[in-house]
Amino acid sequence: MFSITAKNVNHAFVDAWFYLRSAGEHSTSRNGEVLVAPGPVLTTYLNPRQRVLFNARRDANHVFHLMESLWMLAGEQDVGWLKQFSSNISNYAEPDGRMHGAYGWRWRNNWPIDQVDEVINVLRRNPDTRQAVIGMWDPESDLTGEWRDRPCNTHIYFDLRGGRLNMTVCCRSNDILWGCYGANVVHFSVLQEVIAHAVGAPVGVYRQFSNNWHAYSSNPMVRDFLDNPPTEPQDLYETGVSPHPILQGNEKYEYLLDDCVALVDGLTSMRTHFMRDVAVQLRDAYLARKYGEKVNWLSIPNSDWGAAFAQWCQRRTKE
Repeated sequence: MFSITAKNVNHAFVDAWFYLRSAGEHSTSRNGEVLVAPGPVLTTYLNPRQRVLFNARRDANHVFHLMESLWMLAGEQDVGWLKQFSSNISNYAEPDGRMHGAYGWRWRNNWPIDQVDEVINVLRRNPDTRQAVIGMWDPESDLTGEWRDRPCNTHIYFDLRGGRLNMTVCCRSNDILWGCYGANVVHFSVLQEVIAHAVGAPVGVYRQFSNNWHAYSSNPMVRDFLDNPPTEPQDLYETGVSPHPILQGNEKYEYLLDDCVALVDGLTSMRTHFMRDVAVQLRDAYLARKYGEKVNWLSIPNSDWGAAFAQWCQRRTKE
């Protein structure tokens, strides 16, 4: 197993391409040729709240990553709202518009209990527990049937060792361009921060165990990163940009979850600062730009999300 320990996703992204370039092995998959690590890869983020990848060549759709994270916290399965931010998401949905392997649905609605609530209760009752687990793989449905999407990430383990909330995510198959160092690091670090606040602990480390760690070698961006791997992280966190807290002060995590549902329902009245000051503004600014309206991205708070959105808009202004 190979291990990458990084300050944040921007540093891990650089290390990942050098490792894949040097150790990757050619293989095949149902989605085409891949370059895959010879064994599992463990990525450890020391500062998981620094979750935004700023690499300009990668040109990540940060708004989609955030909106998908909040859609997950709402416990959603239908991609109708989410495809406003990425039309490609429909490729992973069934004909009825529902995503079979939707993480948030598995976290909160797929089984008789809300796993987010129960994990918080377990950690509150016993901070020394080793049984705070969220499951996303459903053997009854995922080992049978024909589905466009099955969960790539299968389990999440939480612990409070050292007085901080640490998290380990287990992934059966992880594409490093779109998944591991793109969407996944946002999805799971947001969940980690929410649970940490709920149990009254600071955020600890985030470990991502990727059993099949790969990139699709036919993708032009993958070929470009392999031919010209980034040598230095484009890390705006080192320039004074700060991660905007998901929850603050006495805000309850239940309020945030309710706000996530309200966001998907198209509402603007929110109970939590992050949803009011960042999520709603980013949603509205992104959609305004999409439909040809003038966007004042400078009005987005000077946080990691605001900085990323400003750069994303600027790159498209130059096109």
